[in-house]
Amino acid sequence: MGDTHAHHHGHGHDTHHHDDSGPHHHGDHGHSHPPGTGLPHVHHASYGKLLVSFWIIALFMLVEVACGWLFHSLTLMSDGFHMLSDAVALGLSAFAVSLGARKATEEKTFGFKRLEILAAFGNGLTLILLSLIIAGQAVLRLIHPVAVIAGPMLWVAALGLAVNLVVAWWLHRGGQEKTVNEESAFWHVMGDLGASLAAVAAAALILAKGWLWVDPVLSLVIAAAIVVPGIRVMRRSGHILVEGTPEGVEIEAVRAAMLADRQVRSVHDLHLWTMNGRDLYLSAHVEIVAGTAAEKDVTAALTRSLSRDFRVDHITLQVGQCVDDDCMNNCEDPVRPVSAPAADSPGRHS
Repeated sequence: MGDTHAHHHGHGHDTHHHDDSGPHHHGDHGHSHPPGTGLPHVHHASYGKLLVSFWIIALFMLVEVACGWLFHSLTLMSDGFHMLSDAVALGLSAFAVSLGARKATEEKTFGFKRLEILAAFGNGLTLILLSLIIAGQAVLRLIHPVAVIAGPMLWVAALGLAVNLVVAWWLHRGGQEKTVNEESAFWHVMGDLGASLAAVAAAALILAKGWLWVDPVLSLVIAAAIVVPGIRVMRRSGHILVEGTPEGVEIEAVRAAMLADRQVRSVHDLHLWTMNGRDLYLSAHVEIVAGTAAEKDVTAALTRSLSRDFRVDHITLQVGQCVDDDCMNNCEDPVRPVSAPAADSPGRHS
């Protein structure tokens, strides 16, 4: 089988290595690069947001933990420990974004893009564990009530609320789509915002009514509130880690679009994934109709349409004709469905 392997890298991202070994006879290798710098870059907006937020949260976290201990407030201490979780999450996320922009090496052919998603997964796991710890402490406080110094607690909680409002606005500002790490960090801060509201309410009720039970009860509310985004972030980042099909993309729609090229007989081993929730990768084995256009022309047409219609950044296509037992890429699979339309020209989708 004569093959053409096309490697397309859009938007100036790192290239990755493709193993061309196999039972095929290799023809020309076409490489298509749309305009771009070709250099990796730090996602500056994301990195700046995360770093500034880290320092704000880290500094006030020390204040809340100390004051929560002094004033015997579980709600305030929970807010402080949640801020500690926020600080760790924000610091790791900023570090991961910075590493994710480093160039690929021979040992790490995809670079460090996966670290960003690993950090997000860790952030989600931290949220869930934190909620369990808070809930356990709250139950103990309900069984054994502890007197709370509510006056100073109210002032610190109100200041913490203001700090979280500023950081939440800072992370959420801008109209662009949020990265997985920005979403993870944002929900950390939103959980802490709820904790600050609970601390303010607890202090006010203890001052007005003397209800000591409010402190642990509102701590339980905090625990319940932060576990939901933790699960959501873990689910999204986990889907990326197992190289699931990216959100918003239907792989059968991609296959149908490739089959719409009348030069394409069948598409096998189609894979679509993402490393960091933004860049899309695609690889496929494409069998073309015998005696039609040159393999490099079909490759170029498919590459253009995939990049244009599905915003795929990195495309690797193995294009050629299968002859007898020469192909080991599941060519016995069904070929073009009867309902799949043929385009008037290569690469055009009907």
